Amino acid sequence: MVEVLYQDLSNKDSNYFYIGIPRDWKGGKDDEVTVIVSDVCVVIPQTISGATGELIVLRLLEAMIEGKVVDAGDIQKAVEHILY
Repeated sequence: MVEVLYQDLSNKDSNYFYIGIPRDWKGGKDDEVTVIVSDVCVVIPQTISGATGELIVLRLLEAMIEGKVVDAGDIQKAVEHILY
């Protein structure tokens, strides 16, 4: 299940923004996550952080497609640019 949340970044201190993650997120059961911040912020639960990169990439892409952030054609084009 993908849940799209739109949030403002007003919940902050001098160093960080704080975003809400739903309490029923299955990754929350880990009590520990890896947060990757670049142009995009990705939160990875520990249960899959040790998995192969393939699983993490597939889950990310599936979530982005289901959340209507990108479509499959965009992903195909991006992969072609990386590979060639």
